[in-house]
Amino acid sequence: MIAMLVPGLLSSAAFAVLASSVVAAATTNTPTLTSSDAPGGTTTCVSWGIPTGTTTLSTDTTTLSTVTTTSSTVISTSLRPRPTYQPCGGHRVKPKVCPRGQICIDDPYSQGCGLACDQSGICVKPTFCGGIAGLVCKDGKGKPDGRLCVDDPRDDCDPKKGGADCGGICV
Repeated sequence: MIAMLVPGLLSSAAFAVLASSVVAAATTNTPTLTSSDAPGGTTTCVSWGIPTGTTTLSTDTTTLSTVTTTSSTVISTSLRPRPTYQPCGGHRVKPKVCPRGQICIDDPYSQGCGLACDQSGICVKPTFCGGIAGLVCKDGKGKPDGRLCVDDPRDDCDPKKGGADCGGICV
């Protein structure tokens, strides 16, 4: 015998009576498939989606067991779209140059070793951030704008090598 528990029928708990001797309870809003045809005469609960805890009870053998799934779902969200920049550099016959007032740096949004291994960089206006004061990147109205503060490649200060007060550039 198989019963499908549909979310929304009971918001906090869904109950299904599969036979006179078996009761299954699932405290979840995710769909749960319950079968009493499992080997050994016990009830098996299978669920998918958000991690759940399920308790099964079989009165034939008076066994109480708890099955907990630990799978997880990663949901990636972004409040702001990834900024786009003009590409530059790269070890090419005609490397792209940045407009006046901008510099070419490694793209912190992409993987790899950047300009050092023939990847293109991005053109950015060098807006100071970080440093000993820990300045954050701000928009034209003085509010934090969510941009990254990356190491300024023009100086010899390296935050990864003890330079705790190194300045950076907003990207």
